[in-house]
Amino acid sequence: MYDFRKNFRKSFGNPINLVFVVSVLYWIYLILTSRMVIVYDATAYENLGKMIVDHGWVEFFKSGPNREPFYPALIAFSMSLGKVFGISYQFFQTIIQLLFLFLTQILTLRILKILKINNLLSALTILYLGISPAIVNSALSLFSEIATYPLILASMLLIYKSWLSFLGTKFRIILLAIVTSLLLVLIVLNKGIFEFVIPVFFVFFLSSAFFTRNRKVIFNVFVYLLVVIGFFYLLLFSYKSVNVIFNGSFTVSNRGAWSLYGSTARRMETLTKERFLTALAYVPGEGVCQSIFGEEKCRFWSFWKADELGSQKVSELSNMPSEAVDNTLVVLTKQKVMKNPGQYFLLFSVEASKMFFWESTQIGYVMYPKGLTKIFTWIPIKNGLRLIMAFLTLLSVIYLIVLFWRKRMDFLKLENPLIFLYFSLLFIFSSVGFYSIFIIIARYLLPIVPLYLIIIAYAIQDIYLSVFRNK
Repeated sequence: MYDFRKNFRKSFGNPINLVFVVSVLYWIYLILTSRMVIVYDATAYENLGKMIVDHGWVEFFKSGPNREPFYPALIAFSMSLGKVFGISYQFFQTIIQLLFLFLTQILTLRILKILKINNLLSALTILYLGISPAIVNSALSLFSEIATYPLILASMLLIYKSWLSFLGTKFRIILLAIVTSLLLVLIVLNKGIFEFVIPVFFVFFLSSAFFTRNRKVIFNVFVYLLVVIGFFYLLLFSYKSVNVIFNGSFTVSNRGAWSLYGSTARRMETLTKERFLTALAYVPGEGVCQSIFGEEKCRFWSFWKADELGSQKVSELSNMPSEAVDNTLVVLTKQKVMKNPGQYFLLFSVEASKMFFWESTQIGYVMYPKGLTKIFTWIPIKNGLRLIMAFLTLLSVIYLIVLFWRKRMDFLKLENPLIFLYFSLLFIFSSVGFYSIFIIIARYLLPIVPLYLIIIAYAIQDIYLSVFRNK
């Protein structure tokens, strides 16, 4: 006979099952009480979704180059559902994005099991993924970051599995390489900056193979990378070729060159002592900077100033073809950097230090219920949560770097879970490095936050066990 009480206790007595339930209940509450705010990039995404629904993909390409296609395609799908059911597309888009977050939780749990993280710490990590103000905000906003979470985790999991397969059969290696390349292309077609992050990551990946001093592993890594990079660039080349046919631009997105120039031009303006201190104050957040130096002085280091400089230069070059404009902006960017490379790399380092300040209760773009708004704007929560997560992220990254340095002679040779964490760090640094060339704001860091939380969980458990063993 079915024992309901026994099975209920078995299911919900497990903290991991319980946190999934808590997360879903919280999301249902937010679906019923909050709404998207369509501003800035969200307006552009919404317009692209409408264009695809009303005029099809040919118009999307003809009017381009536009933003990356993956997220507008999701919006178009939601809009189609909205027309069928007579409901706002935002409802369906929110459901889809929460499903992305749910999938992120499942993949994170899978990785935590590989790392042998205990149930309680795993449950806390999954719970934080489900209730983090910044992460949940991205699931309720009309911005593309949410779609990258499961794609990046799945890619890193496949790369880890691929590494473990380098002593196995060629068929398995090639199959893993093909699937991995498909996921990586989807990431790029959602966030174009990863077109440059991924090759840098694989340079580190290849370099790591030589430290194994195993000829079979090194050879298989070459085979794997040839397949991954081959399929990766073949698919991207195909997409860019479609852009060339319809709008004359061999590119994935329309946002790269002018944003690069704007960020560099701002960085290369006269650097006074006050302006440098303002840049440092901006690292933990705009609010911190404004509380010390005021809104006007801090605006210089916001994305507004960089966008303004980039847009002005594009206007000056408006008589050129779009492809020539991009090439010219890249040349002008290099010239500005070479005028004072020391200043450029100093401010690049300051920008990169923002990598730890990813949590925020006030990213915006969502209208929350009054009660939740009061909680998110309460200073102890607003500042405290951001600082706590920044400290845990910094501590965990430093801890892993030290750990890998101590085990540098053997950890890549062994089939152990540290390899996943090692590749995660490489991916994080590759991502932060490229974002630092442009500008880092909290929303841009969110694609790598699930990796941060996995690293934090491992570091906390390992530190605890080390202290416990010493006792």
